[in-house]
Amino acid sequence: MGVEKKYARRVQGMGPVEIRVLWERVKAREVLEDWPPGRALEFMLLRAFQLERARVVWPYVNDTEQLDGAIYTDGLACIVETKDHAESVGFAAIAKLALQLQRRPGAAVGLLFSSSQLSMSLVGAVSVHPIRNILLWQGSDIDLALQHGMRAALRIKWRKAVERGALSYRLQKEDFS
Repeated sequence: MGVEKKYARRVQGMGPVEIRVLWERVKAREVLEDWPPGRALEFMLLRAFQLERARVVWPYVNDTEQLDGAIYTDGLACIVETKDHAESVGFAAIAKLALQLQRRPGAAVGLLFSSSQLSMSLVGAVSVHPIRNILLWQGSDIDLALQHGMRAALRIKWRKAVERGALSYRLQKEDFS
């Protein structure tokens, strides 16, 4: 069995409670036995969407790229990039995701998940850059999404991006009322 399938099987045995526990451990920067750095976040997020009946494609590598996964739900086709670092995510992660999106139909949406906060310089760069199909998620967004629903959170972020051009919209508890 390939290593990607091994991780997918491990996380597929988890329910919502176990996913939240794993997220708390990722946030706390615990060393997770049997998980290489960053991989728990990738698989945990995909499983969280899968638990809400989204169709997911598990991470894979092909001749041209490494993809952290894909999510199909509520009329959206999304490719996923995850960053599990203590420091803020830089623009290189967005550039990589934008390049991956250029090889796909125009309706594809990129989801960049970061376990840390997004730097103000990154948020500022995204607000003036011509990239318009990448939604940024930081740790606080993931917290609320796991509490109130990943699909609901994605719909809110998509709506804010369409209505306000807010690709880095920070979810609020009130958004789920």
